[in-house]
Amino acid sequence: MSITFDGLASGLNTKDIISKLLQLEQQPITRLNQRKQDIQKQRDAWKDLGTRLQNLASALGTLTQRGTIVGFAVRPSDGNAPFTASARPGAVTGTYSIQIQQLATATTLRSGSALGADIDPAAPLADVNFRSSITAGTFTINGVAITVDPTSDTLNDVIARINASGAGVTASLVTVDGRTRLALTADTPGGPLQVGMIGDSSNFLSVTSLAGAPRSGDTVVGTRSLTAVKTTVPLSQAMLATPASGSGTLTINGVAIAYDTATDSLSTILNRINASNAGVTASYDSTSDRIVLTAKTTGSLAITVSDTGNLATALGLTSGQLQLGQNAVYSLDGGTTWQYSTSNTISDAIPGVTLTLTRTTTSPYTFTVEPDSESAIAAVRKFVDQFNSVLSFIADKTAYDATTKTAGTLMGDSAVRTVESTLRRLVTSPAINAGGRYRTLADIGISFGAVGSVVGTTNQLQVDENKLRAALRENPDAVFELLGATSRATLTTPGDIARVSGTPRPPASGRYVIGSDGAGNLTASFYDTANQLLWSATGTIAAGGTNATLIPGLVLSAASTLTGATSEITVTQQEGVLTQLGRYLNGILGRDGLVRARGDAFEQQLRGIDQQIDRYQQRLDDRKAQLVRQFATLERMLAEIQAQGTQLQGQIIKMLSS
Repeated sequence: MSITFDGLASGLNTKDIISKLLQLEQQPITRLNQRKQDIQKQRDAWKDLGTRLQNLASALGTLTQRGTIVGFAVRPSDGNAPFTASARPGAVTGTYSIQIQQLATATTLRSGSALGADIDPAAPLADVNFRSSITAGTFTINGVAITVDPTSDTLNDVIARINASGAGVTASLVTVDGRTRLALTADTPGGPLQVGMIGDSSNFLSVTSLAGAPRSGDTVVGTRSLTAVKTTVPLSQAMLATPASGSGTLTINGVAIAYDTATDSLSTILNRINASNAGVTASYDSTSDRIVLTAKTTGSLAITVSDTGNLATALGLTSGQLQLGQNAVYSLDGGTTWQYSTSNTISDAIPGVTLTLTRTTTSPYTFTVEPDSESAIAAVRKFVDQFNSVLSFIADKTAYDATTKTAGTLMGDSAVRTVESTLRRLVTSPAINAGGRYRTLADIGISFGAVGSVVGTTNQLQVDENKLRAALRENPDAVFELLGATSRATLTTPGDIARVSGTPRPPASGRYVIGSDGAGNLTASFYDTANQLLWSATGTIAAGGTNATLIPGLVLSAASTLTGATSEITVTQQEGVLTQLGRYLNGILGRDGLVRARGDAFEQQLRGIDQQIDRYQQRLDDRKAQLVRQFATLERMLAEIQAQGTQLQGQIIKMLSS
């Protein structure tokens, strides 16, 4: 140890000495921190493993659905099919043709006339119910500027000013669809009709819908009526041609919609209709100034409207134009027999197939319904990838690198090895009582490699897609039984229990005997195949009601009248390979499962280490304080000795000099 004599009294570097003394006593804390880091790595590794196992469980969920394995597809004969289609399990395969004569359309009810009050050409422009306010300024026709002031001019004034301007046109009012529009006619055949210029300062031409309007012969007519109903103000102030007043109830297709014209705007009423169950979509056509009700379903079904007030009349619905929708007309036999549907979605023409018609045809269009193995193949690939991800992760975390003499984070962890061995065992074990021809995953091409494979090549699952496709093509039901079969519960003796549904848990073969006292009290007893009583429980049920808690996994439905009759349910144990694997994964990933238990154990260890570190640190702090006190005492004593020596030396010198 290097000592420097730089202390005030002792010449010692006491700070350095204390630090080096404490380093020795710091070693337990250092070791605990290293242990803490190791446990944190193990905890994080188990967390990562849990995520991979959860992903594996999700992949299993798809593969254990019958629709994934026993799937069908509709194959159009070309890329221009007159329909979209889907097929369900149980679809009847074959080649079909369809001819579509007519598509189904929706019924509409349109206001019988424009809603807004027509224009008063003799009123000041500022007071007229134009679609938007007219601004003061100039507008041009054939390059001639015409002024307009909405506070003093009437529409008649502006028309007279146009006609006297020398622009070579004649302005007039015309009636289109029951409402007034503004028209311009060239004074000479083929004469110019240039409406507006970039420098116009008034919006008169756009408000009257002349800007951009097409020329027809020698005339330009505004594309819309001059006025329209106000959609955002209360209906009583909306400038309706037939004023709306008071409150009431508008009933559409039997659904009542309340309104108050003093507070509700047209937009509010339309939104209220659309949010109701009236079965229509309500909209406002601003071009024609009309309300349109469109049925949400297709077919020749009428829309009915009634009203306790006058809103329906003011909106033109009581005298509206009802256009009944069309029914779809199609044939599956080349036009010999025509079928009719109120909807373009046809689900009862071909068993298990749903067609949504999109266009008509002039001749039969052919398509085929055939087994679809692609969704199953994709699901198997995903399952195998997730399974191998788990195995690769475990292999990496439990490996030992002899070169670097480094052990994996989970090396020596027996629990993770148990997970690995269980996963391998389950995917190589046969299905339990599978009803099909396949017994193991290897039978359909999913294995760790062929028997006799080179060592090191059988660590991960492999898929022989040719073998898998062949199995799916030949017997998809048997493939599903192998993968996702579950135990069956059959009501063999009805009594006070009339129906049963669900999957029994646990999935053991045997029978449930359910006694009833006729007053809703039930006693369920489970007997195994050797007729040994293994379990019993009690519960209640109401006549015509259900009970989902008496027998785990099963929903019991009671008869309409309870008589006290005993019921019996037979359970046939049946579990696919992936059903067993899924049950194992659900167990270890569950609330009380291994993954959570390991995580909790690591957290408990970390808390214990933190407590030990705190205790050691407190001891270290106490030891440091003790050393500081001791060295301070030493310095004080040395200082006193030095002072005494100095005093003695002075006395000796004094004595020698006397």
